[in-house]
Amino acid sequence: MFIIQDAAARGFTAVYGPPGSGKTSVAAKLADKVANRVLWISTNETPGALKGTFLRVGASADKFYVFDFPRSFRGNIAKFIADHIHEYEALVVDTVNGIAPREEKLEELVHGFLYQLSKDMPIIAVVEGAPKQVFYIADNLIRVNYKENALGHTIRYIKLVKSRFAPPSERYLFDFLEGVGLVYVYLNKKPMVAKTALPEDASLLGVEELYRSQIVGIYGADKKKLAEKLEELAASREVFYLSLFPPTTLPVELDEDKVRVATTFRDIVEVMYNIYSGRIKPKVLAVSGLRDLERLLGNDVVDYVNAVASVTRFVDYVVDLELDGGGGWVTETFLDAKIRV
Repeated sequence: MFIIQDAAARGFTAVYGPPGSGKTSVAAKLADKVANRVLWISTNETPGALKGTFLRVGASADKFYVFDFPRSFRGNIAKFIADHIHEYEALVVDTVNGIAPREEKLEELVHGFLYQLSKDMPIIAVVEGAPKQVFYIADNLIRVNYKENALGHTIRYIKLVKSRFAPPSERYLFDFLEGVGLVYVYLNKKPMVAKTALPEDASLLGVEELYRSQIVGIYGADKKKLAEKLEELAASREVFYLSLFPPTTLPVELDEDKVRVATTFRDIVEVMYNIYSGRIKPKVLAVSGLRDLERLLGNDVVDYVNAVASVTRFVDYVVDLELDGGGGWVTETFLDAKIRV
């Protein structure tokens, strides 16, 4: 996210994606980070509705000065911006399509007006559809997307497609958390440093060797044996247990604040955020249900795998507890060690 945020701090930034993907929310979060006084021109939402959006993404609502224009008054919008822009440090236009009657005129307004303003302050435009000329003009192009998978979970993505100031980014998973705002899942990049051996934990788990930040798969024929292994581990280490797919939830005797059953992908993002931020500080993250998810979702399970793997920088290691069964190629490829109980 930092590369996206840094890029949007200057020039003309276009945020695009399908309806419902979170374009307005992302624009609000970016604007909140780049300026203290933001002129927000809305052709879609009322100031009241937008205030809720600002709060939802963890932005400071008092930074935003919102003016809503019905699209029938397109001709007045550019003049209003020109007359008042000197009072602000950044501009958001949501959506930029609403200030022009047709695509040709939109290109003219963006290039001849908004782009020129962006030389003096950050300009962020939420874009409907895919007007190629606007994308070409933009200094920074950010795509927001989402999908609903076979479980009905909503998975959201963001990517810096291009920038004149930074290289394109990877595609990040993200979601909106109540009371927190936008939370991004950073793909794990294991640093090239000397390995830190954990011999006591290797012995505890039953593997020959174990190193910090590794992921150990523990497979068993029934939930009871897996649960016993998890309880044995929790008796010696600070463990947080996350069930990724409720039918696989293990019958463990752990404190309530050390267990989470995820019923949405957002639940998983919340646990990841709590570990990233230090709100919870387990030495070990234990998960279950990845193999069942793969049987249901196929390659789409990679989103869940990436979310789990992202936390390895913040805990000593991750334990993946799974019932034996068919499939599991994707979920097994991210394991560093594997045992059966």
